[in-house]
Amino acid sequence: MGIISPILPLYADTFSANAFSIGLVFAAFSLARTFIAPWIGRVSDRTGRKKIILIGLCGYTLVSGLFVLTTALWHIGVLRFIQGAAAVMVTPIAQAYIGDITPEGKEGRYISFFYSSMFFGMALGPLIGGGLSKLWSYDAAFFAMGALSLGALGLVAWILPESAHQTSRSELRGQRPASPLLARNDAVKALSIYWGTRGFWRQGFNTFYPLFAVGFLDASESTIGLVLTVHLLGGALFQIPFGWLADRFRRYPQIVLGSALAPLMMLPILFVDRVWAIVLLAFLMGVFGALSRASMLAERIELGKTHGMGIMAGLQTGAFGMGQMLGPLVSGALVDLFGVKAVFPFGAAVGLIGTLLTGVWLRRADLHPRNPVQT
Repeated sequence: MGIISPILPLYADTFSANAFSIGLVFAAFSLARTFIAPWIGRVSDRTGRKKIILIGLCGYTLVSGLFVLTTALWHIGVLRFIQGAAAVMVTPIAQAYIGDITPEGKEGRYISFFYSSMFFGMALGPLIGGGLSKLWSYDAAFFAMGALSLGALGLVAWILPESAHQTSRSELRGQRPASPLLARNDAVKALSIYWGTRGFWRQGFNTFYPLFAVGFLDASESTIGLVLTVHLLGGALFQIPFGWLADRFRRYPQIVLGSALAPLMMLPILFVDRVWAIVLLAFLMGVFGALSRASMLAERIELGKTHGMGIMAGLQTGAFGMGQMLGPLVSGALVDLFGVKAVFPFGAAVGLIGTLLTGVWLRRADLHPRNPVQT
């Protein structure tokens, strides 16, 4: 999924698009995730996980090769929308699968192990995508994404057993995302705010850092890929130990500390011009993000045991997708008005506001007595 991160904004820019239009292209992916994810998660609770994952991987594979045929910016937007719909059948449903097999008391470790493996793969993506684009062309990165998706499709079809968990229709009647029980849950509100604001500033950074790096630092595609890679690598390396911390110690301070520090790492990027310094800041952004994410994911697994793993995974993806959709749009408008540098302090501010609101709702949450998230 990360293989086209360093080149997609640059590829869209070849169509002489303004920043807001590029933001629209990125928002199309998240638009599909926002509105489809809660429904797909609920369907997976009833019908099983594997078949939905297979459908999603099949769609992702087919769409990847179509990018090389685009002749207009709106073509990219349509393909990103379809790709977002396919992706929502894979990652959140795989997370629900992990929740099904997670033992009591090991929520942080199991889901963090999964996230670590995912982030290691996504960390290699920008590095490979940037390198392929520099050596050959943007088309090479799109073909590589399709080939890797096809490989994943074959592995899932061959190796993965169907999840043993399925929820009956009668059980699902009490697990609707809009049910009063779920809507009143303060922990669910905190989760939604956290993932929504995180998606906002993260996608704003991912969308416009490449343009900032090319315009102000004269960076190459491979250098941009390196920065995006170490960001993900920082999360991958520390996700598992932070998952262990989430199971053993109070989650609230881990969530607040990591959620606040991660977006703040965007501010110094405006004042450094050394590649190693930007790489370090991107790495720390990933580390601090993993600190808060591990505890929030463990919290989501616990809520899934009551409300349905697929539903909770879908709600997380929907909230994150909403942030990812709005982030590039608002950031693109800011870039057109004030320049690309405005994205970084604005994103940091959104991240801090999200931390404040998440902390407030977590303090109000009436959580399971074993859960150490409360202050």
